Amino acid sequence: MMKPAVAILTCGLLLSAATSSDVELAAQSPAQNNTAAARWPKYEHFAFCCVEGYLDGPSKEAMSAVTKAASVDDEGNLYFVPAQGDGCLRVARIDGTVQTIAGADYWQGSLPAEEGPAAFIPHLQRAGGIGNPVSTCVAVGSPLKDGPDGQPLGYLITRGGHGTGLDNAIYKIWRNKEKGGRWWFRIIAGTGTNLPPTTVGQSVPAKNVRFPRLPFVNKRELANGKTEVVLHSEGNVWVYDDRQGTLTCVLTASQYMGAEVWKTLRQGRPVTQPPQRMGFWPDGSFILNTYQETYPIGCVLKVTPDGKQVELLATNPRGSVDKAFDGDALNQTAFFGGPLLAGGGAYPQGVVLLTAVDDALLRRLKDGRVATLCKDGEWREFPTKRAAGGGELTWQECPADKAPAWGRGWVMAPGGYFYQLYSMGGGDAWVWRVGPIDWNKPTLQKLP
Repeated sequence: MMKPAVAILTCGLLLSAATSSDVELAAQSPAQNNTAAARWPKYEHFAFCCVEGYLDGPSKEAMSAVTKAASVDDEGNLYFVPAQGDGCLRVARIDGTVQTIAGADYWQGSLPAEEGPAAFIPHLQRAGGIGNPVSTCVAVGSPLKDGPDGQPLGYLITRGGHGTGLDNAIYKIWRNKEKGGRWWFRIIAGTGTNLPPTTVGQSVPAKNVRFPRLPFVNKRELANGKTEVVLHSEGNVWVYDDRQGTLTCVLTASQYMGAEVWKTLRQGRPVTQPPQRMGFWPDGSFILNTYQETYPIGCVLKVTPDGKQVELLATNPRGSVDKAFDGDALNQTAFFGGPLLAGGGAYPQGVVLLTAVDDALLRRLKDGRVATLCKDGEWREFPTKRAAGGGELTWQECPADKAPAWGRGWVMAPGGYFYQLYSMGGGDAWVWRVGPIDWNKPTLQKLP
């Protein structure tokens, strides 16, 4: 018990150095502060402070390792799985606390159960490496909130960890009111005997499906206001219906991988593997992101809702971020190692959020051009990474009109907010809540 107490004391000392409001207005004179505070997005230190390990409690005294697998619910609560260390599914709540939901009890070995307490979801054994009970998560609705009938207004979808004996399992996690409101899990897909459907429109019981390769889980928000849980693997996409317990195929790799655009993306050589990363637009379009096979070029493409048309949206034409950065997405831009989708994947219509392995700035693709988000909430095009305030700088050290840097992770939240998952070496893990941001705001500064 002594070790967590010392960790909390250490956190408190670190937090006394500065507050988010001190940092964001430090360069302003008193006369400027009121105007700047009203105009600029707010930077709120949301959770964690330079620590490793595992500890629940007040958000700024809690402990967690670096995280990239995150999702936000309708209330702004941030759900995440640490990339290293404790291997738990946790939530940084909007009320200022951190709570562990799943994996906390370190069940050793496989658990051949269809459902049970979420704390006992099996995870990778410590021997041979460090693993997580889930490798990504999706928050649907408001899992922490009850409706008029007393039932939870949302749930979580997670996927199994390697080495558990349930490597391809997909879990639903919710507060089970029949069990006193305890966090509960149920396997909803992945342990059956049938392959998932690969004909668009075909629906099958999810519990009967076994995936050849563990799918990613995500969600998309359609123009009709409906939010759908999406699973995608090997270029195929399925929608999960929780009420019906079904998986419905909405896109297959065979629909779009034969398009001409794939034949020359890889420095004149064809791309043969379907993209692993995906985003979604409200009109039903699919945003695809190639990376490993096309490295260091990388590409972002759009597939129409019917799967028949494929359009190249962005690539890495200039390569070196020391010589180029923003501008025309097909001719001027540069990304370190190629563009990567950022923000969680459920984008506003016509907008795609991007980052890169070691660029760590939040950038926007819109109307064929790439611009960088700046601390004042404006979108600007910069000729090089250094001009954008890049490099290995925290956002505190950037000039006042330059973008937050070195975030490593960006997750969109309701109301125009986003969470910046900042991380460096030595267990330095922070979460910032930033906003509001206008994702469609015209670019203030454009390159020739």
